[in-house]
Formats: sequence, structure tokens, C-alpha cells
Amino acid sequence: MGRKKLFLVLSLLIVFVMTTAVNAEGIKKIKVQTPTTVGALPVLWMAEEGVLGEDIEIDVKISADHNRAISLIAKNEIDMMLTGVNVGAKVFNKGINIKLLNANIWAIDYVLTNGFEADTWEDLQGKTLILPLLGGPLDFLVRYFLDKEGIASEEINLVYKPLQNGARTFMMGKLDAILLPEPLVTKILSNNDKASLSINIQDEWAKHHNGDGRIPFVGLFVSNNFLEENQQLTDSFNDYYKIGVKWVNNNPEEAAELAAKYYGMPAQLILKSFNRVKLDCYPVLEENKLIERYFRDIMTLYPEMIGGKLPDESFYF
Repeated sequence: MGRKKLFLVLSLLIVFVMTTAVNAEGIKKIKVQTPTTVGALPVLWMAEEGVLGEDIEIDVKISADHNRAISLIAKNEIDMMLTGVNVGAKVFNKGINIKLLNANIWAIDYVLTNGFEADTWEDLQGKTLILPLLGGPLDFLVRYFLDKEGIASEEINLVYKPLQNGARTFMMGKLDAILLPEPLVTKILSNNDKASLSINIQDEWAKHHNGDGRIPFVGLFVSNNFLEENQQLTDSFNDYYKIGVKWVNNNPEEAAELAAKYYGMPAQLILKSFNRVKLDCYPVLEENKLIERYFRDIMTLYPEMIGGKLPDESFYF
């Protein structure tokens, strides 16, 4: 065989091996990275139940390192990831080849206060409010609501601490208020009798959006390379994911046990937190309108949160 033909054969073989991701036993792996979010439970259910068939393995990596997930999906070393919808938009606008399969978490965040109750943002004036990230989604939401209420952000002492550090400091009674997601909200309320659930972020959103409190927090993203080579499999994955959402909502006790198995949290704590989490998937057009509404509001304050512009239609599955 001539050198040119040999090179061509070897090249095609390498491409075949890289794109099929099939191991020695003939099982194709779908690699997914996710933090410990309720939005991952449908994926874990799919993996445990083997819903895609005996020759398809869902390999779930639990990690809170979103930057690592972005790096891996950019290099096609993972196929899908769960992350913030705004994070995915920013990645997309930077030219990384991903697509949003669905948004799945629509309610999860609450303001807790320490030793007092706050019914409105005015009640937090002169107080310290802990947020996890400057320029992040929760920072945006607080500043958005303050602006809508005509309250200068300087009237509340906004302090930024990593999520777990902030929660621990609040638990020690050293902070006035903190904005947290579930299940940390339930964990603190269960262990600190001075803590009060004061402000429901979703209710605040509803005040400014015709009574609709749905905020698209978390999304499931797929590498376009994987999608192009596995269109039918991606469709099936997305369809079963939505079935998994219904399973979680209809079987909360079993879902909490599944979360406890992978997340290292008590099942009863997770079960209690479900009452303040909205896990759901909506028809594509409805979902996309809700996401675009959120992005347009982000553009008024923190456009860099989504990469400085609205993602075009190729962002959506």
C-alpha cells in the first residue's frame, strides 16, 4: 500500500475511533459533567435505569467546576454539561460549539435573614447581604430588583463570598442576610433557629413579569460535534431527560435517595428542599421566549453575563 493510501486509511481510522466513543465491549459512552444540582437527577435516573439501551452508557461526572466542564466540552472530551443558562450563552457567544437542549430549573433561590425578617428589599437597607459572585446571576437579580424598587445598591452592603463559605459564615450568626439556592436554604433553616426565609426570588421576578416567576437558571447543553454525529441519540437523550423530570417530580422520595447516593447529602434534607425547587421542561417555543426575556433583562445591567449580546437562534436546540 502506498504512503498516501496508508495515511488516508490511518486518518479515517483515527476519526472513526474518536467520533464513535465506543469501548472494547462495544458500548458507546455519553459523557456528562454536572454539579450537584436537582437538574442532574433526570440524567442520573437515566444512567441507573439504562433507558437508552444496553449498548449506551451514560457516564456522569459530578463536579462543581464549571470552567473545567467548559474546557472539556470545547475539546470534545465530554459530550454534555449542566450549567447556568447564562453561562452557556456566554460560552456560545465566545464561539464554543454548543447548543442548549433544554432549560430545567426555574426556581431555586431565596434570601435568608439572621434574627429578623425582611418582607421587602427596603427591610434590608443598612444591612449586609452576602452574594456568591460579583457579576453572577444572583448579583444581577438583586441589583435588578433594587433598581425596580428605586433603591440604590449602595443602601445595602453587598458582600461577595463563595457559596459554601458564605453559608458557613451565615450559620455562625455573623451576617445579616444571604441569598442562597436550595438545598443550602433547607440545610440552614434546619440547623439555625434564628434564620428566616424572608424573600422568595421567584416571587420578586413575578412582580415585574406579569405574575410569571419562572427564571431559567440551569440548562442541559450538548456539544455540536456530538449532536451532528448522533442526532437521533441526542433526540432520545433529550426526550428521556424530560421523562426523567417527570419521574423526579412524581417520585420525590426515590429522587431524594438517588441524590443522596451521588451528592453525599442526607436524603431527608434533599426531600425537604424539593418544595422550593421548580424542576420542569416546557414546549420549545415557550421555553425559548422565557430564556430570551431573561437574557434581555440581563443585557440592561450585566451584558457580559451572556457574552455581551443575545445568542442567535442556533443557540437553541
